[in-house]
Amino acid sequence: MKRSEEQVDYQVISGKLKPSTFEECLNQYSRMIKATMKKLHIYKNFDEYYQIGQIALWRAYQQYQTEKGSFSSYAFITVRGYLLNELSKAIKYDEQIVASDHGEDLIYFDESFSLVNFTSLLDGISPLQKQILIKRFYYNHEFPQIAKSLNMKESSVRSSYRYALKRLRNSK
Repeated sequence: MKRSEEQVDYQVISGKLKPSTFEECLNQYSRMIKATMKKLHIYKNFDEYYQIGQIALWRAYQQYQTEKGSFSSYAFITVRGYLLNELSKAIKYDEQIVASDHGEDLIYFDESFSLVNFTSLLDGISPLQKQILIKRFYYNHEFPQIAKSLNMKESSVRSSYRYALKRLRNSK
């Protein structure tokens, strides 16, 4: 009997079991949230992202199923996933909104709808390479989707993509 009590204590300490209350969980895993943020190089809006990490930990605490593995692994993956999702959203937002300063007025516009401006930057590459870059950057398609639409192998699409980018870099 005494040996099984030692194993249970080890499981609680090692993170195999979920803490009994969320407060304990938060105390135990707050350093993990901060360490994950540091690994993801999150320094701006620290409090906002820390709160997102806490919300993710709450979700992990609520949805954890014992038979699926250790709680610590599940909590880490959930927190990291939420933080990466939020970073991705922030980057997409920053890329779509371009600020142009005209005196005191600050004008915001969405440059992603300017296909003519985008294609004008693609001089010096083949029409197929232009198609691939337009589908990749303008329409945000993934390589398998581009390959299917152009009836090509994915490896060929990736190769054409890399070659087109190399030619564009060298031409500018």
